[in-house]
Amino acid sequence: MNCSFGTAVSGGDRKRPACSASKSDINALTCNIAGNWGNAGVRCNGVMPGLVTGETQEKQNDVELQKMSLSQVPTTRLGRPADLASVVPFLLSDDAEWINGQVWAIDGGANMRA
Repeated sequence: MNCSFGTAVSGGDRKRPACSASKSDINALTCNIAGNWGNAGVRCNGVMPGLVTGETQEKQNDVELQKMSLSQVPTTRLGRPADLASVVPFLLSDDAEWINGQVWAIDGGANMRA
């Protein structure tokens, strides 16, 4: 089982519970910081990426992991670094000044809520 951020937090990781716990803690800390210091103008948001293929994954060429990961998302491809690259600067920008305490799942829909 792969320990991607979103699935580890929402579904848990039975083989590596510390992975799920630490990632859930990041979500809780994001909300805590936003709640405690939002009135002082501090914003805190997070990005919860799914499996993003990059140079390391391409070198490993783990086709089975890629197939398994793709079967868990309602999309036609796995993530790429560029999929995350525009989200983070947006959350840091003045355009996102009214977004606070949120953790965005950037995972091709793997962490959708019903």
